[in-house]
Amino acid sequence: DMSTETPTHFVETHIDPTYQYNEWTMRRRALQLADLRTKRTHSTQTHKSHFRRENSSQAWLPKEKGVQTVKEKHMQTEKTVRYVQGLRGDPETKVKVVTLTFDL
Repeated sequence: DMSTETPTHFVETHIDPTYQYNEWTMRRRALQLADLRTKRTHSTQTHKSHFRRENSSQAWLPKEKGVQTVKEKHMQTEKTVRYVQGLRGDPETKVKVVTLTFDL
């Protein structure tokens, strides 16, 4: 007794991920590929034009400018700091504000 059976689901050995069954998609892709044949790249450099490119850069140099003052001091202003004295310690002490001025 011998018998031959045809499998119900064939197992494909090669599956093409770019396969398209839609005729309009294939037509659109063919038109895109045909249109690419007429295009040229303009941004590439040839061997002759490689060294003829201009090299230029723009730089803003600092200005040589000074400021005249009446006194020979720096331009920074004085720093004023205020501290409150007498917050800790004996409750009978008087609270006093101390102002310190630093010359920078």
